[in-house]
Amino acid sequence: MSVTAVRTERWCSAVADVYVTGVGMTPFGNHGPGMGVSLAVDAALAALRDAGTTFAEMDILYAGAAHPLSPRGVFVARELGLTGIPVQHVSNASATGLAAAHEAVTAIEAGRAEVALVVGFDSPETEMPTEAVITGEGHHPPVVSFALWARQRMAEFGTTPEHLAAVATKNWNYARSNPFAARRAAEPVTVERVLGSRVVADPFTSMMCTPWGEGAAAAVFCAESALPRFDARRAVRLAASAFRSDRFGPGQVLEGAIVGPPELTRDTAAEALAKAGIEPADVDVVQVHDAFAIEEILYYELLGFCATGDAEKLIETGAFGPGSKAEFGLPEFSTDGGLIARGHPGGPTGLAQIWETVRRLREPRGDRVGMCHLLGGGSICVTQIYQRAND
Repeated sequence: MSVTAVRTERWCSAVADVYVTGVGMTPFGNHGPGMGVSLAVDAALAALRDAGTTFAEMDILYAGAAHPLSPRGVFVARELGLTGIPVQHVSNASATGLAAAHEAVTAIEAGRAEVALVVGFDSPETEMPTEAVITGEGHHPPVVSFALWARQRMAEFGTTPEHLAAVATKNWNYARSNPFAARRAAEPVTVERVLGSRVVADPFTSMMCTPWGEGAAAAVFCAESALPRFDARRAVRLAASAFRSDRFGPGQVLEGAIVGPPELTRDTAAEALAKAGIEPADVDVVQVHDAFAIEEILYYELLGFCATGDAEKLIETGAFGPGSKAEFGLPEFSTDGGLIARGHPGGPTGLAQIWETVRRLREPRGDRVGMCHLLGGGSICVTQIYQRAND
């Protein structure tokens, strides 16, 4: 047996059940610089209220912030009420929120905590120009890297700007019903409107790209032993959390906007599905790393929902949007608007994905299985599977 197989087998071994009992969120958008702690406290209190508990009942706090100047987690704990519990700051680029949740789950599985609060937040200390938010000016601009990625896909599989616009249009329209989304259109968004918005880096228009902005989101996790303290009917079970980093290979880049080779997402998703004991066909809803429209198209395939090269044909039929499960047997993607329309402050993005997944799984006749997926520059990937607690 190979070393990789041994590692995967060990990581997929049975562990104690972990549940999400409360979620909370603040609106994503332009709150202004220096608002990180205030936003984090609001999201944390919302999650605690949703769980029907208080900060005094928490055994540990994980605070995720991706921005280098963001205040650290201990300042959030100070505002919630210092109780002496461990406070751990987590930073892992775009995947910060899910990485922080992974750490909380690991602590619960290891028996170091029964109940954990995870909060993700980001707000710069100084004002950032709007253009820098979209294009990454002053750094290696992510939009250029992803535009080149889109061009490569166009050459290989015939992807068109209309395909990219269809993904963005879907996500903008999902965001219209999300009260916390940064981009909430007053009227239904059309493919023509997305194509007609300002070109940022060909083939991307501004409506195909994420706005960074500010915001916060939070979740309360607990061990099965602590579940009687909460309303078990509203709890959602975390079936798996898989966390991988890149492997060395030719042409590897260690700086700038990268999301690793295709194997990184493919292997992390496969590990999560194996650990949860389910197949891609069992998944009803997916929150994915769609900072640029091309990413969601690629992740349809890399997460195992369709074969390589088939994504565009499925997009043309309306798959991955509302009603997709019933009509095509495929999950709905980015149902809160995704990074493109809900927004992507960095630190809270993963917790916002959990917020949306929990919301969907709590609906009486709604989804039964949800997947959250994010990548962080460097590069790492976190994929988590959530299920209705009574399934």
